[in-house]
Amino acid sequence: MELLRRSREPAPPEEAPSTPSPLASVIVVCWNSADVLGRCLNQLLAQDYFPYELIVVDDGSQDDTIEIAERAPADGKLTIVRSLRNRGCPHARNLGLRHARGEIIVFIDADGFAAPGWLRHIVAMFRTDEAIGGVASTVFFADNPLVLNGAGGTVNRQGWAADLSMNESYEHAQIAPEALYAMGCGMAIRRSATERVGPFDDRMLNYYDDVDYGVRLWRAGYKVVIAPDAWIDHGFGQSATDQARKQLLCERHRVRVVLKHAPASILPRWAAHEWRAAKDATPARRALKLRAMAWNLFHLPSTLSTRRRLRQVPRAPERLIHRSWGDGFPAGVPPRRTPRPEFAASGLDMADPASETQLIYGWFPVERDINGRSYRWAGVEAAALVRLDAPTRLVRLDYAHVPVDTGGVELKIRRLGSADPLTPVWTTYLSWQYVPRSVENHLLALAPGDYEVAFSTENGWRETPLETRLLGFALTRIAFEETLDIATDGLDMAATAVEDQLLTGWFQHEHQDGRSYRWATGHSAVIVRVAEAIHGLRMSYRLPPGSIGVLRISVRRSDSETVVWSTRISWRDQAWHDAIFQVNLNPSDYIVTFDTERTWSNPGGKDDAFGAEDRALGFILSSLSFKRS
Repeated sequence: MELLRRSREPAPPEEAPSTPSPLASVIVVCWNSADVLGRCLNQLLAQDYFPYELIVVDDGSQDDTIEIAERAPADGKLTIVRSLRNRGCPHARNLGLRHARGEIIVFIDADGFAAPGWLRHIVAMFRTDEAIGGVASTVFFADNPLVLNGAGGTVNRQGWAADLSMNESYEHAQIAPEALYAMGCGMAIRRSATERVGPFDDRMLNYYDDVDYGVRLWRAGYKVVIAPDAWIDHGFGQSATDQARKQLLCERHRVRVVLKHAPASILPRWAAHEWRAAKDATPARRALKLRAMAWNLFHLPSTLSTRRRLRQVPRAPERLIHRSWGDGFPAGVPPRRTPRPEFAASGLDMADPASETQLIYGWFPVERDINGRSYRWAGVEAAALVRLDAPTRLVRLDYAHVPVDTGGVELKIRRLGSADPLTPVWTTYLSWQYVPRSVENHLLALAPGDYEVAFSTENGWRETPLETRLLGFALTRIAFEETLDIATDGLDMAATAVEDQLLTGWFQHEHQDGRSYRWATGHSAVIVRVAEAIHGLRMSYRLPPGSIGVLRISVRRSDSETVVWSTRISWRDQAWHDAIFQVNLNPSDYIVTFDTERTWSNPGGKDDAFGAEDRALGFILSSLSFKRS
């Protein structure tokens, strides 16, 4: 995966201006960070920008953080500042500010691992415009470097913050040019801006101090922009206790940010939403919210003092604030994934808990339908890892499209670790079908190795009724197989194993008047195996109630694009037909393709002569068999 990420690294920037480079002060905020600080400092000391200084601020650590910092081979670049007790991230940032000498002040967490050109790209962004007061880095997950942790951030009307492009694939993400705030890990500020805006709000022990500072920069007349090529890998982990504390701190600090900066005109509506959110919350969540409100009441004098001081100052731009009022934000974003390539298998079955280790990005939690089948919804972009231990000839898909026509799903398979890992080695398009479940098999040829399987849709579907999730399709299973296990007596829609022979374009199994059958779309295909030479092909089929023009049937060997036999059937009625066609085929595997000039449907039952039919239908197939003499 790291090789794939490297292939996406930005091109070198244009040559820097001839004016002297400004001194940059990089402040590393630490608390019990002995396990990550060494790597953080090593990568900071490998920056290709000069001049810069490093300031490590230890916020009362009780492990070997100080010893790790003291052993760093900094050659005089490193200053260590200690706090006698843990007083929180904003206090540590302010300590670092007091010791910083640079024109550009840059903050990075101890678990932030900067790319070699990170600082150079940060400084270059400041030099483009004197009105820029803050710059946000482009931050990735260290344990999933293809996916963004965030690039700048925003808040919604209720004060909940979210990092922009969070959990998105870097390949497809659209990095915004500006943001309401810069994430604390990788946040850079012009010194002149800090002198005007002032110190960080150290009443916030952790979380939302970066949000508050970003709002203050905008209100002071500065801009906060994003440096798309300033890369940091961010590694973090939290225990259940840490997570519970984070929830409390986020609750109370986002309320403080709202009370300090929100326009007076929206505060009554905001308060009504707060009351409703508390009323609808679980008892534990309600208790947490009440604790957060009590803390804000205690600190209300300092909040009102800030509000009075800024009452004549313009608000942050409305374009940077999300218009939603949700209690929690962002809503409907696929959760963070941590793939484990060493555990990748030759397929992906959503019923298997181990499938979690193969998910890269874009997947929601497992759900089950009324039949007990497990599946995962994917967003408009999703990807997973597979490891093939042997040559593969077939990929099997069990999936479902969204309920409306969004244009289908593009499937790409890319070889990891190859010289050109962004170029697909195989691709196909899964055309949209009005069907609750699609089963398809696709022929391909893949050598053993590690692969990225990527899915993308041009237009997603907003899940009703809340419309918070933007969905692309739902996957139950994808499997890569070495051999084709195909029946040698043709194809029977009543057989359980028939799904192994369906290539594309088939709806669910149906049964009526003693016949099992499947409807096909306007383009469909199956694979059959001829074990002995045959001289005829028998087909049991039916055409739809309305004309589909001509049904064209073509046969070709599975390893060739050359058609060896074809025929045409003109629409005439909707009765069942058992037809025999003269055709000579030698032993081999064959692809049988069915194409209609047009499809038939009757949406909403507009034609009273027929029942309602929203699907676009081509014809019905019950069986396909061989005639040997």
